[in-house]
Amino acid sequence: MTGARAAAFALSAALALFGGCERPTRDESVLRAIRAESAQLVAKHPIRPPERSVQVPKNRLPRVIASLDPEMVTVHDWGVDIMVRPGFDGGWGYQVARDKRDLPMPAECYSDVAAGIFWHGPC
Repeated sequence: MTGARAAAFALSAALALFGGCERPTRDESVLRAIRAESAQLVAKHPIRPPERSVQVPKNRLPRVIASLDPEMVTVHDWGVDIMVRPGFDGGWGYQVARDKRDLPMPAECYSDVAAGIFWHGPC
């Protein structure tokens, strides 16, 4: 591969990687459903010590959360993590928590999308 072709390939790969960054929904009805379905998951999957989290199988996800096509959904003692796209430093996704102070990543990693629903990207 020539230097120019290699550079063009590298640029295309970088654009695909960064251009594919996820964004949270702003649809209020979807956000309300995410909050309600997260509460259902917390009720169905209680955390009992020494457990700190429980991964929910994809075939057991509620309808709206499943429609987000998450890589993984985990119920934690602080709330629900809906990992939409994994990444080496946190990935992208929704975290539904009782309180923002309970979230596991630094506050600057999050944006508020609705009451109790936070979007995070890599930090």
